[in-house]
This record gives sequence, C-alpha cells and structure tokens, in this order.
Amino acid sequence: MPARSESPCLVVLCGLPGTGKSHFARELASRAPFVWLNSDRTRKLLVARPQYSRREHRRVFAAMHVLTRGYLRDGYSVVFDATNLNENVRLPLYAAADDVGVEPVIIRFTAHPNLIRKRMAERESGVGDAAQSDAGWEVYSRMAVADLPVPRPHILVQGPEDMEEALAETLRRLGPCKNKR
Repeated sequence: MPARSESPCLVVLCGLPGTGKSHFARELASRAPFVWLNSDRTRKLLVARPQYSRREHRRVFAAMHVLTRGYLRDGYSVVFDATNLNENVRLPLYAAADDVGVEPVIIRFTAHPNLIRKRMAERESGVGDAAQSDAGWEVYSRMAVADLPVPRPHILVQGPEDMEEALAETLRRLGPCKNKR
C-alpha cells in the first residue's frame, strides 16, 4: 500500500479499450505512491464469470467509486483506470475529488486504429500488458460511438510516443497535489 498524504491526488484516465490507459497507470504507480484501481481487475474480483451487462457494470463502478472516495478521504492518492468515456460517468469521480478538496488530473487516451487492432490481437493471445482485459475489436468498435471529448482541462495521449511526456506532465501537476481549498 502506498504512503498516505495530507493532500491526496486523483488521476482519472479515460479512453477506449487498447489506448494505453493501464500501461500508463502501471507506470504512474511505479513512479509515485498511488493506489491503482483498474476496472478490468475489479470486475474479475467481483464477478466470477463476467457478462458485461449494465447491472454488472453498475456494480463494478459503484464499488470502484466507493473505494476511490474512501482512499482519498484516508489520504491515499488514486489512479482510476477505466474507459470513463463521457462526463456523466466521470461525475462521481469529480464529486469524490471535491469531497477532499483536490482538482482531479484527467488524462484522455486515443490511438490509431491499426495500433488498437494489434493490441487486441495480443490480448486474444494473452500476450503483453493488456491480457487482463477481455475487450476485443468488437467491444472497441461498439464503445467508439460513446467516446466523447473531455470538456475539462486534460492531458491528451494520442499514442505510445506521448506516454513519457504525459507521465512527466502528470507528475509535475501532482507534486504536491493542488489543493482546491
């Protein structure tokens, strides 16, 4: 468990499957004291045989939101790793950040479809970082229509070439976390 802080941070990742969110979260958590909450891992902990139904989705995210709120209140920084494709699904995270008086750092991920297809093929074969996720090209394509722009200030990662710069920018913005109070 990472160390507590008087000013915990919340990093909200958003983007379609295969865009690099989990890789980024792993890198961030290796460089700074974060609790890494991942929707794929949480789903597999809560649901023996995931069906990806709306009810199951609500259960997984309700649990993740409770955990996020609790960790932040207890002084732990959190990186929230999920698709978070629109403002409505990000609202509970904004509220959790408001409760502890911090400004969330939002990072939006995109990637070229050819790279996504390659990563999805790796997922299917169980290779690489993405083996935890069940999302394939069909899921990516279905979710793409729900991927809306982020209206709040955010960091944009448009592919692997942006990863190091985005990590450095995130760490600059977080150290120490900006307190809104």
